[in-house]
Amino acid sequence: MERAIFLRKDKKQINGDLVFDFCGVSQTMPFHSFGPAIRENFVLHVVLEGKGIYQVKDQQFQLEKGDLFLVRPNELTFYRADGKNPWLYAWIAFSGESAEKIIQETLLKKNAYTMKTSKMQQFVQYILNCLSFQQNDLSSELQLNAITNQFLAELLQDQGHIYFAEEKIYSPLTIEAMEYIQKNYQKDITVTEIAEALSVNRSHLSRVFSNHLTTTIKDYLTGVRINQAAFLLSFGEDSIETISEAVGFNSLVVFSRAFKKSTGETASHYRKRMKENQFQDVSLDRLKIQLEQQKIISRAT
Repeated sequence: MERAIFLRKDKKQINGDLVFDFCGVSQTMPFHSFGPAIRENFVLHVVLEGKGIYQVKDQQFQLEKGDLFLVRPNELTFYRADGKNPWLYAWIAFSGESAEKIIQETLLKKNAYTMKTSKMQQFVQYILNCLSFQQNDLSSELQLNAITNQFLAELLQDQGHIYFAEEKIYSPLTIEAMEYIQKNYQKDITVTEIAEALSVNRSHLSRVFSNHLTTTIKDYLTGVRINQAAFLLSFGEDSIETISEAVGFNSLVVFSRAFKKSTGETASHYRKRMKENQFQDVSLDRLKIQLEQQKIISRAT
């Protein structure tokens, strides 16, 4: 589950060599994950607070505040927030014939995917500037494309440094297990059933999964369920008991304990707080104030 403010432009009136696609800012919950998935765009993320992991090809990166990570088109990627200190990140997505050429001129050239930036505040400000263009007209589109160009010009000048993966632990089996969980978490599945579905030994699957993601299959499954429950609590009107059943818990008591352990609050308190203060409904001005208070951007910007 993410609490996000975002902007997306699907219908473009012009097609240039470099075009803005979407951007946003998200505060994630513990163990919130995206993927495994393939994007059609370049998506550049800026980690503002917290920690998480990013996996691409046979590489895994441990990332924190001040790091950038790049998702390239047509590459399978996965990223997940830390369980104790989940990340707050901003992102901008772009495409076009010049996109690859520009990236190849930055520190993220060739097979580089992550870097420590020296320009975090500037990058965040560009993304906030994009979020102010909510109109779906040609003028906004041109200005969003211009900001994207400025963002990448800043990236070209970034004097940060590249990260190299700490370990190479690519595991197709783990990816298969994650995909199975994503498709079947609503059911009363067990680790044994997952192993049988993938035609592997249970112990072998558990060992490979833990080595790959530094968490157990059971905890990952619980995290997926809690993330979905948080989404339903935030945006739906069903009872907590109905939601607990919908995400795969066969006991309201077990769900309640798991939800509080994961989020630090009861499901009812979480729902009340989210209804009163939806991050999706936060104005851009309020978001800027929040980022100023966290010293992510300065008051002068």
